Amino acid sequence: MQTLMRGCKAIAVVAVLFLLATPVALRADSSNGALKVTSFPSGASVSVDGVDTGKVTPMSVSVAVGAHTVMVSIPNSGWNSDTRTFVVVAGNNDLSVTLLPNLAAGPKGDPGPPGPAGPAGATGATGDPGAAGAPGPAGPQGPPGINNQGSWHSANAYNQNDAVFDAGSYWLATASNTGSEPSLTNTNWQSIATGINNRGAWQSASTYNASDAVTDGGSFWLALVTNTNSEPSTSNFLWLLLAAQGAAGPAGLPGAPGAPGADGPQGPAGPAGPTGPTGLAGPAGPPGANGTSHAYMARSTVASMLTSSGIDVISVTVPAGTYVIWGKTWLQNLDTLAGQASCSLSSGSDITRVSLLGTGSLGGDKMALSVQDSATFAQTTTINLSCRHDDLTNRGLSANDAVLTALPVDALN
Repeated sequence: MQTLMRGCKAIAVVAVLFLLATPVALRADSSNGALKVTSFPSGASVSVDGVDTGKVTPMSVSVAVGAHTVMVSIPNSGWNSDTRTFVVVAGNNDLSVTLLPNLAAGPKGDPGPPGPAGPAGATGATGDPGAAGAPGPAGPQGPPGINNQGSWHSANAYNQNDAVFDAGSYWLATASNTGSEPSLTNTNWQSIATGINNRGAWQSASTYNASDAVTDGGSFWLALVTNTNSEPSTSNFLWLLLAAQGAAGPAGLPGAPGAPGADGPQGPAGPAGPTGPTGLAGPAGPPGANGTSHAYMARSTVASMLTSSGIDVISVTVPAGTYVIWGKTWLQNLDTLAGQASCSLSSGSDITRVSLLGTGSLGGDKMALSVQDSATFAQTTTINLSCRHDDLTNRGLSANDAVLTALPVDALN
């Protein structure tokens, strides 16, 4: 087990302390920075942007501020080279790299000691050669290699030295396990390479581990240690600001105007005005060939609300005689409910009834109503045109612009 842990430690990747994706806005405004590169094992060659620096680790070199491709390698050795993009800022920059061994095959064991030489043959012209010596003992077994199993899955069974990728990091199994997700507190696994694990928007109830990244307040933050309910801020040492919130963009063009709202409810009808006085009868015209040539007529433009018992909309007074009587008014429904109304003449005409639709309905909430009659009066008589509403659930019917005419029969041919 100790041999295994030493092998694991030999391939563990030291976390890169400087962030690989630092925004341009966070770089210092300077031309050069000092780049210090260390590695395990040391003595590795370093090239920057494909140009060999001629130095081996640990080493320092001055490079221009900005992103560079850095390759650390030990040619013709059992260690894989490591190439990464590194952002250099003004001042000191430290890059620590652990090279991974070439795991195509475990290193060979040490050869055993040579066997003893056989005895020399007897001196003579053609002496026989001595017998071959016995083979030496086998060398010790080299450390086992890593078995890369790809992304971690809860249903898969993993054995010791299986390697998986999970939550932005690379993990090595230290014991056989199934359904045991890798984490820094899970002894079944050992972290060999840690990356950034994007956790989305910060939540006060969530627990965050080192290398978890969140968004909060319009900025992007990286957790440095495990924490819960510790909101990121520039004064909170548990978090590192990766990218600050940008300035607000220009206001967009105004949207199209919305559809007009529905009409509000109809307001209550005002009280009915008083009935106007009856106009004076006009002077008699000159006699015609067939008798009287004028009619008795009255008109009212006052709107009157109807009642269930009826109201006199308009009246006209005529002297004794025989008349053909004709009355007309406009009825209007001011209520949203449909309703019926009727009108009649005081001379005894039949009742004329109409049905009005609710206010605002297309056609039918306002219509004319006519009433006709003929009567003989023995004395001066006042004729009334009366109207009423015939639907007790409707209180919004009114009469408007009424005309009443009484034509003497002797004025007709």
